[in-house]
Amino acid sequence: MDNWHNDTGRRGVYRQIMNDPLIQEIRAGISAFKPADYFKVLNRIRKECDLSGLEPLRIAVLRSYTLEMLEPVLSLRLILEGFHPTFYWGTYNQYPQEILDTESRLYAFKPDLALLMVRVEERMPSFIEDFDRRTGPDWKTHMMEEATAYAALADTLSEHASAYVICQTLAMESPPFRGLYDAQTPDGQGDLLALFNTTVAEQCLNMSQVFFWDYQSFLNRNGTEFLLDPKAWYSSRNPFKQTAFIPMANDLLASILSIQGKTKKCIVTDLDNTLWGGTAGEEGVAGVKLGHAYPGNCYLDVQKVLYSMYHRGILLAINSKNNESDAFDIIDNHPEMVLRRQHFAAHRINWDDKASNIRSIADELNIGVDSMVFIDDNLAEIGLVRHLCPECEVLALPSAPYLMPSAIRQLAGLDNIRLTAEDRTKGQMYQAQRDRIRLEEQSKDLGSFLHSLEMEMAVKQADPYSIPRIAQLTQKTNQFNMTTRRYTEADIIAFNETNRAAVFSVTLRDKFGDNGIVGVTILRFEDDTCIIDNLLLSCRVIGRTVEQSTLAFIADYARHRGATILLGEFIPTIKNKPAADYYTRMNFSPTTSNCFKADLSLVEFPYSPYIKNTVLP
Repeated sequence: MDNWHNDTGRRGVYRQIMNDPLIQEIRAGISAFKPADYFKVLNRIRKECDLSGLEPLRIAVLRSYTLEMLEPVLSLRLILEGFHPTFYWGTYNQYPQEILDTESRLYAFKPDLALLMVRVEERMPSFIEDFDRRTGPDWKTHMMEEATAYAALADTLSEHASAYVICQTLAMESPPFRGLYDAQTPDGQGDLLALFNTTVAEQCLNMSQVFFWDYQSFLNRNGTEFLLDPKAWYSSRNPFKQTAFIPMANDLLASILSIQGKTKKCIVTDLDNTLWGGTAGEEGVAGVKLGHAYPGNCYLDVQKVLYSMYHRGILLAINSKNNESDAFDIIDNHPEMVLRRQHFAAHRINWDDKASNIRSIADELNIGVDSMVFIDDNLAEIGLVRHLCPECEVLALPSAPYLMPSAIRQLAGLDNIRLTAEDRTKGQMYQAQRDRIRLEEQSKDLGSFLHSLEMEMAVKQADPYSIPRIAQLTQKTNQFNMTTRRYTEADIIAFNETNRAAVFSVTLRDKFGDNGIVGVTILRFEDDTCIIDNLLLSCRVIGRTVEQSTLAFIADYARHRGATILLGEFIPTIKNKPAADYYTRMNFSPTTSNCFKADLSLVEFPYSPYIKNTVLP
């Protein structure tokens, strides 16, 4: 898919739409929308806003039940995230035939994403209606067979449509057939459905474009009595109340944003009446409300929610009007603090306006304002940031402290549908980066600084462990990214499996820690020419001569493959200016404004003297 980050025009359109007073009004009030509001507002947007410049997203919905009410809710949410969605609706409960028929309208639609929305009631009606017809062992065998068939459908759909697939897991909406006894036996309906879902997940583990929507979790979080509508089911085969499609869309949106590489990178949080109750400057360590008694336990849970996000790869930053010493006295010394100084990648604790602080934090962390979320309890501050930083997602925390943790959990774009090792340690990496900056400030010159880092770089061909991170970097890296071509895991696997291409990851460690995978190079070979399809590096390592050693490896590998010519391409975007002169600095000759050439028999590409280099098989 032509990712919106590739297109300067689309980003401009997105900013323009986000600045539109109508869109700002919708974003400010959408949390209170009822189902009818989505219809009304969506029609207004389509009449008053030009959506043609947003990224097209073709969504196929294959289902065993009626859920057309999902479309207006999910459409509006996607528009607010920069997408222009188009929907294909499969015939009611005909999903197997549509998937298996490669000539069906489904494949003519060419979806980018398919939702496989299936309930156990339609998939296996005898499991619900006549459970006693089989013994426990028979049901286990049957569930394994059904799981294999369901996984095969997902695989077929993903392969033939070249699309991402989100599969609904199976769950019990009604009481079990055997009532209370079901929980007393290891082969009850609940355990058997868990076996089905686990088996499907295991069989899809290596299907890089197949993911799951946890339907049981959805029911547990929202409550079947608030979701299900018997009248709608009996009259139209729609099991849900109209209001149920709002949390359903929220769930699916989180998965879609992660799949499309549009997860947020950083939560910027206020302190007073956000991470603790009261104000630091007045109550101090002993007086703020934070602990196991109400309302301190609410703020404690807010911190626990943010702490879990920190461990999912979301950066945390502070933006607070306070005296820095008062704030850090609480952060460092309050016995109930979950989040300590080391958990924050940046902080602005001052009396400046919070919109300016957000832009300053974005600059420090080398991320876009559009990849940040700002949370605050003060509506005036929220309004200012919404006005001056319209691309930043904002959350006005509820006035009731007990509603705060769930409000943060429900934010879209803060979940990764697949976690890499780098995601889990990203906060620690940014702490180490601050240590490097301090060392650089203390060094007498750049050379002594680079030597003192004791860097070790390793280049390794892509494998099942590195492919998710490689795809993630192609989707998220903007500054040092020569072409900003965005690739999925399936794309990387395809490159890696042909002898006409090669994909490599670059890892870097130094005396402060392991940076993980910080670079990617994708090479294609045509006759005696090696084409650098893309070369990208994380902003954390720009300027540390990793780019020099990476190109030296590329040249060595190209010669090893028999290439005599090396071709590079630079496609300029709003954000990749730091890479604009890379090829000319590395002694390539321009052939056009965006293409560069090096004769491998004439040009040497030395490795950096500051890095110990290793090439792994």
